[in-house]
Amino acid sequence: MRIAMLFYGSRGDIQPGVCLALELQRRGHRVMVAVPPNLVWLAEDTGVAEVVAIGKDTHTAWTSAAAKESLSGRNPLQRAKFAFDTVRAGFAAFDADLCELFLPADAAVGGGVDAAREAGALAEIDLLVVGPLCQERGFAVAERLGVPLVVLRYGPMSENGVIGAIPGMPEDWSPTWKRRSWQLADGVTWLATGWNENSFRRRIGLSAARTPLPGRLRRAGVPQIQGYDPAMVPGLVEEWGAGKPVVGFLDLPCESRPGLGEIAADDPALAGWLAAGASPVFISFGSMPLTDPDAVVDTLRGACRRAGVRALIAVGESRGPGPDDPEVFFIGPVDHSSVLPHCVAAIHHGGAGTTGATLRAGLPTLICAVTADQPFWGDRVRALGVGAGMRIRALTEDYAAAELTALLADQARERAAAFATAMIAPDKAVSSAADIVESRLDLR
Repeated sequence: MRIAMLFYGSRGDIQPGVCLALELQRRGHRVMVAVPPNLVWLAEDTGVAEVVAIGKDTHTAWTSAAAKESLSGRNPLQRAKFAFDTVRAGFAAFDADLCELFLPADAAVGGGVDAAREAGALAEIDLLVVGPLCQERGFAVAERLGVPLVVLRYGPMSENGVIGAIPGMPEDWSPTWKRRSWQLADGVTWLATGWNENSFRRRIGLSAARTPLPGRLRRAGVPQIQGYDPAMVPGLVEEWGAGKPVVGFLDLPCESRPGLGEIAADDPALAGWLAAGASPVFISFGSMPLTDPDAVVDTLRGACRRAGVRALIAVGESRGPGPDDPEVFFIGPVDHSSVLPHCVAAIHHGGAGTTGATLRAGLPTLICAVTADQPFWGDRVRALGVGAGMRIRALTEDYAAAELTALLADQARERAAAFATAMIAPDKAVSSAADIVESRLDLR
């Protein structure tokens, strides 16, 4: 079957989709993956056979000199304007490329699926899989082409009675009020962004939608695969059932990682440093743009010194042992599955993939959230007793040292080790997700 997959955002938004693409490709399907230009390499180097660029470079947009100046300023209106303009420009470029890829200009309005294909649209699409940031567009394109849709999500960000939609909402609120909080959030989101979705729908010849997307996904019977571990939010599996299957955290197979240039635990320099002392704390912020990465690193180095533990820092380029501090090792991108088992705890930004990797390695975790769903994962590790969470803007050496000392205690380490044994293995999670996609292919 011919499967098209759309993913947009940072590496954390793309990599789980690549994991699924590789499994579907292994099963014999023809898979095309569309990702931002700056992440084409990720899909290609892991083995996806057909990759196309779509939209803008999502890294440069938020890390350029102008971006850093705007986002680090004290004027909240300036920061908001920059964010709005960047997101809007990203939507415009994504929409244009999406139409060119699937619906050429002379087929975009009227004529149906056959006319679109005859005009040169991506031929013989049997199914469309989309990531979290592509849901509205994916729903419209699937409707326009008359093909089944599958949504892949990396967090429980839709209506349920287990956790509420409002940050800081007390867990003892009733399931009814938690569901109402999601209904309220969906309504507010629709009021703020519905015009943008409908603008795209009109562009491709569809009538305007009149209700928020979550309800339309439910009524259309679209599977919404939840790519995180059910143990992270107990009760969701029972509430959501087959409509929103919680399959586990997705990760790349070992045979797909060599092309990424990641450093593994058998790297001579790293292996020597690991063997020379006690297990270190792993520190990383993934692909998150930090306003002042040097200040963050200095703060966390100080916290590690006060907690009496070495630090393996994956922020910036690989430089080896610190010239002024042999208790610190600076490393570039790492193979989590290889390196994390050699660590004693983790400090990171709270991306879903990194959260899953550190917990799977049995590491008590301090999440210093930067944006998006990261504060949620910080709240979850704290609620589960396997870590702590905070906003990175509140990071101080005193706070980090106190939290790190607590995480290094025997009780916290034992809880994290026990939690790891309950998690679903990545290969099983990816296989389950692929099974769900293939079940939708039966509709063709």
